Amino acid sequence: MQLMSDDVAAIVQEVWSSMLGLEIEPVEGLLDITGPAIAGSVGVTGASDCLISVEMGIGTAREVGAAMFMMSADEISMSDVTDSVGEMTNMVGGNIKSLLPEPSTLSLPVVAQGESPTLRVVGAQSLLSQSFICADGPLLVSVWNRQPS
Repeated sequence: MQLMSDDVAAIVQEVWSSMLGLEIEPVEGLLDITGPAIAGSVGVTGASDCLISVEMGIGTAREVGAAMFMMSADEISMSDVTDSVGEMTNMVGGNIKSLLPEPSTLSLPVVAQGESPTLRVVGAQSLLSQSFICADGPLLVSVWNRQPS
């Protein structure tokens, strides 16, 4: 399976622009997300067996949720923030899935909160990690290949 950072960056930028109207810019290297963070993930099974994750700090996630629900970042609830991160992860994951061999199926999104790194994929190999800046905060999209058991 061959995924390119440029393809993933184009997908993320298109999804962010069309769904949120927010600018998101890819950056070289991996950015650190510090403090409280939130991560969404979706699994792809079939010809490929991988996990796609989107992780960001809570401040960035509040901006994402505010844009999605057309509210201010101060008035958005954490439930709405969680829903927006799950939906954005689902949209990004579905578009990345389209680059993978068929047949493949996308799982429902799962969202977790904690200290970064919020999500650990035990026994998996990182295929791709791309950092972005959105709402003045770092955001990381990763694709993990789950090893057969």
